[in-house]
Amino acid sequence: MPGRIESSPLPSRPLASSTPSQLTVRSGDSLSKLAQRAGVTVDALVQANVGRYPQLATNRNAIQVGWNLTVPGANAQVPAAPAQAAPATPGWKATGSANQAAQVGTTQRPQSFGAKLAAGGAQSIELRMKQHSDSIEKTGIGRYFGDHSSWKTMSTADKEQWIKDNAKPGVTPPSASSVKENSCIGWAMENVGAAYAAAGKSERWAEIQKIVVSKGSKGTDLAKELKKDGWQSVYWNPDAKNPSDGLAEHSFSAVQVARGNGYYGIAVDAQVTNYRPTDGKGTKQDMSGIEKLREVPFFFGLAKGGVHTFVGRKGEVNEFHWSEMPNSNHAIQQTPLEQFGWNSGLIMVPPGTWPTGAAAHN
Repeated sequence: MPGRIESSPLPSRPLASSTPSQLTVRSGDSLSKLAQRAGVTVDALVQANVGRYPQLATNRNAIQVGWNLTVPGANAQVPAAPAQAAPATPGWKATGSANQAAQVGTTQRPQSFGAKLAAGGAQSIELRMKQHSDSIEKTGIGRYFGDHSSWKTMSTADKEQWIKDNAKPGVTPPSASSVKENSCIGWAMENVGAAYAAAGKSERWAEIQKIVVSKGSKGTDLAKELKKDGWQSVYWNPDAKNPSDGLAEHSFSAVQVARGNGYYGIAVDAQVTNYRPTDGKGTKQDMSGIEKLREVPFFFGLAKGGVHTFVGRKGEVNEFHWSEMPNSNHAIQQTPLEQFGWNSGLIMVPPGTWPTGAAAHN
């Protein structure tokens, strides 16, 4: 049976007055013990803290002594049990929207599936970027390196020596083993995975990840899985008839989308086009689609049929460059879509987060 997430209020019970608003992780603690102590579920505890501690998105045993975990709904109302979906199937689809949820009473209003995804994804981007940049600022060495950089082929001894040579004096930099390999698709999946964890759907994400990896970690396969979960697909193209790089694939894909044929086998729900007309070609600029995208708090995207992938928020593309070394502030780059160098692709937005009304198109 397909799992469904409804927008009706969840049954709730008051927390005991002794429930703290935060829990400090101590030696011997586990998430299940902490959740039991707080009177909440493990999923609820993960959801409330994955933005601050993104490790929880992929490993619930990653808690560390000294962490301060927020207890969801402390001194207010919390669900007696989370809304659990049945085991995901290819037909699994989320229902409900942020607008529907807004009609529920304020004190017991559940956040929609799409809103949870969007909030979790946006928080993940912010936190991971900050961790990398802060580490570089403090130590000279960041948290990530590209899987096509020279760091990838270094021996462990050479990596440790490289860190010594490039770290700031008088500080303790990250160890070579703690610097994480990444890529454009790896960065995208890391943040989308955190979004699913924040929405309480870690099991569904594990299924998606397994499918996408088994097929070669392509952006189009991830987009197809997100589509099953109710994500909306938005075709983007800065000049649908006259691509600035002169490649026919961009105008061809625009024609296919206009004919209702979708984009690489993915049905298209909306379009954002002609926001950056090619000079001298006569295309009229239309920024209405860009304005709608600026209202979307989190998205996953792909360019040129999935050759490049990214995440983003509020109209800005957030991408990882696979050739960068651990001391590079350019490993993670954020660029407004209207300035993005690629010329066509698809953006997937969480359910209910695309503004109502038609997007910009020819």
